Amino acid sequence: MQSRAEKLQQIFGQDAVFSAFNTQSHQTLMQHVKYLRFLPQQQILHYQQKMEDIYVLLSGRMQIGWLLSDGEFKVSDYVKMYSVFNLVPFLQQKPLNFDFYAVEQVEVAVISGQVFLEQLQQQPQAMWQIIQLLSERMYGLMEKNRYLQTASMTQKIARHLISLGQQARSAGQANSSMQFKMSQQEFAELLHVSRQTLNKQLQYFIQERIVEWNYSQIRILDLQRLKQISHF
Repeated sequence: MQSRAEKLQQIFGQDAVFSAFNTQSHQTLMQHVKYLRFLPQQQILHYQQKMEDIYVLLSGRMQIGWLLSDGEFKVSDYVKMYSVFNLVPFLQQKPLNFDFYAVEQVEVAVISGQVFLEQLQQQPQAMWQIIQLLSERMYGLMEKNRYLQTASMTQKIARHLISLGQQARSAGQANSSMQFKMSQQEFAELLHVSRQTLNKQLQYFIQERIVEWNYSQIRILDLQRLKQISHF
């Protein structure tokens, strides 16, 4: 089993935020990191928290959303991509506009923001790569917003299943083996519909053998069909 330091080093080599840094910069960042562990349902970052450091997800799955005044958590998205998850608010020096909670046990590496910026300013290629990454994310958010405003519920379900399956898939795992854990209630909250409405919509996917949904275990059986359905 990999140690937390080994996981972080692997992310440094693969993730677009870090991969253009040179070896010396990677070593410097490793000298200014602390590791945190969170239990299921524990808050990781909170709304309006000021971002002074870089947070990197090492293991586990998070949910992003808003904690309402009545104590209900409104889910916006689930994250299981092992990368920096606060890059935009950190670079903008603005407080968070989301709450982050652990869905399962989560490990996070916290890297000194000051050291990260010092290294970034010395690495033009790394800076250019981050600019490209942020541009891609901005374009993706615009496309996602257009899709959510115009797509049918069936298309939205297909798109979310693809996204969640890709996040859960480990490196080198075949597309046909995409599976992940999520309850129908969690999925309904993600789509902002009732569980009853979601259950009716899911029957098509289940009857057509596109997905299997047993308790909280989802298995994608026909990724190609999902992609076809998700398109306009």
